[in-house]
Amino acid sequence: MIKLKNDEEIKIMQEGGKILSEVLAITLGKAKSGMSLSDLDKIAQHAILERSATPSFKRVAGYKWSICACVNDVVVHGVPNDYVIAAGDIVGIDCGVYYKGFHTDAAWTIKIKNSRLSGIPQAAGQKSKIKNNEEEIDKFLKAGVTALQLATAQVKLGNYIYDISLAIQKTIEEAGYSIVTSLVGHGVGRELHEEPEIPGFVKLPRVQTPKLIPGMTLAIEVIYNMGKSRVTGSGIDGWTIKTRDGKISGLFEATVAVSSHGCIVLSPHGWDKKEFEF
Repeated sequence: MIKLKNDEEIKIMQEGGKILSEVLAITLGKAKSGMSLSDLDKIAQHAILERSATPSFKRVAGYKWSICACVNDVVVHGVPNDYVIAAGDIVGIDCGVYYKGFHTDAAWTIKIKNSRLSGIPQAAGQKSKIKNNEEEIDKFLKAGVTALQLATAQVKLGNYIYDISLAIQKTIEEAGYSIVTSLVGHGVGRELHEEPEIPGFVKLPRVQTPKLIPGMTLAIEVIYNMGKSRVTGSGIDGWTIKTRDGKISGLFEATVAVSSHGCIVLSPHGWDKKEFEF
């Protein structure tokens, strides 16, 4: 059952989405060579708590962290451990904020540039495992941003979930990459994961997917790989999912609301800000 939100509830989600956008920008801004994933988690948690919100992900049974940190071939649910980020790594930060009874959910992926945090030496021998050149990585990440933007543009009355899915699939596949078909976006609100499912690929005929109506709140996710689409669990922590072929993965996600006037982007705000550059 799809849970619709009224105008007051969407306004609360807008406030939560603004907090989430700020937290995501702060965390991405600190993601530099020499920084550990566990330190990024602490930064995100502090930023959430000081804004009178709580981490959504800590409300998931068994999950102890405020973010998911996905490096290189990690697709989703990467546990923020003591791994030290290296220049050339691809780092995706997925984060959720719970504010006044409602969740918002967003993710962004960036390329770590050749700069270190002041006073933090690079770990001995710490080098990125990524073999792709910068142009290839930029093209890959740009495809994810474009897919998310085109998907949100389909959030308007009269359209269906199908239209969102088609926009993602067409953009990613035309760029030469693969959609991960075993993972999907979702509704979001009082629960972190609600109906409907929002695949990044066409799964059903258009009219067999939910029609977009005012009050729907959606976490649209672009989950894609540079190589083939198949993924596998790491078998290490019970959460991390990686690409099966070891090639890099990208994740871009925004929470949006359907209104009578079209799409309201709740998070992340400021897609053109420096913190959201890849």
